[in-house]
Amino acid sequence: IDSQKRGLSAQLSLATELNLPLYLHNRDTGDDLLDILKDYQKDVPQLRGIVHSFDDTFELAQSFIDLGLYIGINGCSLKTADNLSVVKSIPMEKILLETDCPWCDIRATHAGSKYLSTTFPTKKEKQYEEGCCVKNRYEPCHVRQVAEVVAGAKGLGVKEGAH
Repeated sequence: IDSQKRGLSAQLSLATELNLPLYLHNRDTGDDLLDILKDYQKDVPQLRGIVHSFDDTFELAQSFIDLGLYIGINGCSLKTADNLSVVKSIPMEKILLETDCPWCDIRATHAGSKYLSTTFPTKKEKQYEEGCCVKNRYEPCHVRQVAEVVAGAKGLGVKEGAH
């Protein structure tokens, strides 16, 4: 963990030096990432970027938003009823829809699947055919499904969910 924290600190310094936005993966980090970013913000007036593949609490999402970051939502963010409740609470203007290709598909066992209305033709795993998706591999076109679930969780139409 310490080496990861040192690595992140070095990347944050480089992002500042090059004036780049942050693209942060927050899985099972609890408040560690938030604490590092709060410390980092002392040197950077306003953070810019996204907390990718967010699947934690609303309180943590709000803390990241308060730092100036957006919350990335994909299939991994929509697995449980608790996840949907968190997504429902995040302001739409702070959500970025993502797929995390080729991972994080929305599966029938996920709480968010009840909001899906779009399907895509698929082929067996590891078999590519033009015009079809590969089974169990998320593709960019699947961002529509993320929009459908976010919209459904928020009680919006898909166009509002995709803003």
